[in-house]
Amino acid sequence: MKISPYSYFKKRTSTISGFVEGKACAGALVCAFLLMGCGGSSNDNDSVVRPDSTIGVWFGQTAKIEDGLEDVVIAVSSEGKTIVFSEFSRDTLIAHGSISENTFTSDDTMLYPKEGMTRHGTMQITANGDKLEGSAIVSGLTLDFSANKVGATEDVSLTDIAGNYSSSWSDGAYTRSFAIDNEGEISGSDTNGCVYSGSVEPISGVSSLFNITIKAETCFEDFEYEGLLAYGVFPFEYQNSTIERNGIVIAAEASSRAYAFRQFSPQD
Repeated sequence: MKISPYSYFKKRTSTISGFVEGKACAGALVCAFLLMGCGGSSNDNDSVVRPDSTIGVWFGQTAKIEDGLEDVVIAVSSEGKTIVFSEFSRDTLIAHGSISENTFTSDDTMLYPKEGMTRHGTMQITANGDKLEGSAIVSGLTLDFSANKVGATEDVSLTDIAGNYSSSWSDGAYTRSFAIDNEGEISGSDTNGCVYSGSVEPISGVSSLFNITIKAETCFEDFEYEGLLAYGVFPFEYQNSTIERNGIVIAAEASSRAYAFRQFSPQD
C-alpha cells in the first residue's frame, strides 16, 4: 500500500533516505513536476543547455515510504523555478532559486498541500549527465530523490501540447478538465464550479518545458496561478494501467496563496 509522503512526514521527523533511481525527471517535492516571484538567475547563455545542466524535465522516484516508492516528475527552468510533483499523493514541492554550473539551490521551497506549509524550506539538485540527485528540507524534514532526464527527440511546440486533459481524484468526486489550443490558450472548469483561463508560453532553449499562467474564477475566491508545465512520457498509473505516451504535468501557485495547481493525464 502506498502512503502519502506528507502523511509519512507528519508521523516521523527523521531523515527520509534510501532512494531508488527511477526513469527520468522528478518534479514532486515537484513542484515540481510546479510558482511565485522567482529568485532565480538568467543570462545570455540560458538558451544553451549544458550536458550536465539541471535545466529540463526529469522522471524518477522519491523516498522509500514503507511499502513502496513514489514516482515523481521534476522540472527545472532556466529562470530559477523548480517543481517536484508526486504522482500518487499529489504532494508537490515548488522552489525558487538560482542555477550555477550543474546545480540548482533554493532557500524558498514550499511543500503542498495546505497543511503544514512553509516557504522557508531549502532544496539542492545536482545533475551529472542524464542523472539527477537532490534533496529538500522542509519544516525540518528531509526528502531525497533521484531521476533520469526525459529526452525529446525534437523540439516540442504549442501544437504538440494542444489537447484535452482531465484529472480526477477523491474517488472521482472531484474532476478538473482543461483544453489547450494551438496558440497556448487555456480554458477549463472543475466540479466545484471554478472556471479556468490562461496561457502557456515556451521557455527559450528548453524543449518540453513551458511557463504557464492560469486564472481561476467563480470559485470561493478568485486566484491567478503561475508555474510550469512539463511535457513528456511519464509512466504514471492511469485507470489501472501504466501509460507510456505523452502527457503533461502542471504545478503552479498563487502569488498571495500557497495552493498547488497540479494535474496529470495523458492526452486524449
